[in-house]
Amino acid sequence: MPAILITGTDTGVGKTFITYSLALALKERGVKVGCFKPVETYVRDVPEDGRLLASATGQPIEEVVPVSFSLPLAPYPAEIEEEKSFSLEELREHFFLLRERYEVLLVEGAGGIAVPLKENYTYADLAKDWGLPIIIVGRAGLGTLNHTYLTWHYARSMSLKILGIVLNGFTGEDVSERTNPRIVYEMTGFQPVCIKRHGGLSLSEEERSSLLALVGF
Repeated sequence: MPAILITGTDTGVGKTFITYSLALALKERGVKVGCFKPVETYVRDVPEDGRLLASATGQPIEEVVPVSFSLPLAPYPAEIEEEKSFSLEELREHFFLLRERYEVLLVEGAGGIAVPLKENYTYADLAKDWGLPIIIVGRAGLGTLNHTYLTWHYARSMSLKILGIVLNGFTGEDVSERTNPRIVYEMTGFQPVCIKRHGGLSLSEEERSSLLALVGF
């Protein structure tokens, strides 16, 4: 399984944190792992998501994030607003270069799986074109049932291989957290990996093992 897309049910659900944590866990197992975020938006000086991912793998930031925009938008509207074009073919070439370089390549999307990179071209299209199985990251709390089910359903409609679902940010304060994992399983057939909200960037051993199991380690 040389490359995987980490996608989400929405923006702000913790895709970068999960990608970072999975990269660290793989590295601890002795796996040569790389990260790739094709496009990062809302960038000031340095891509912050890219910086975090690079800190896990030791890659140059420009290898992790080859395309960036300053506005807080999805890639396609950012391209329109900033009048700065990028090439899907160049992203594809960069992807295949990294896939050859690393034993496992973690590709992080932007926002959700239906977010457009280009006109009529979403992250689901990218996953299909690049042959990427996916991991879906969703929120732990209220609202995640609908968002997670719709993401799972759309991915299936695109014939994407789904490796698993991660619910991120359990606090113990939202009553819906008690039943969300069970109902996500009932709705999708996937028992979600449940990740607590952490003050820092360190997961428990059990959480790391659960993430590794999603990718066959």
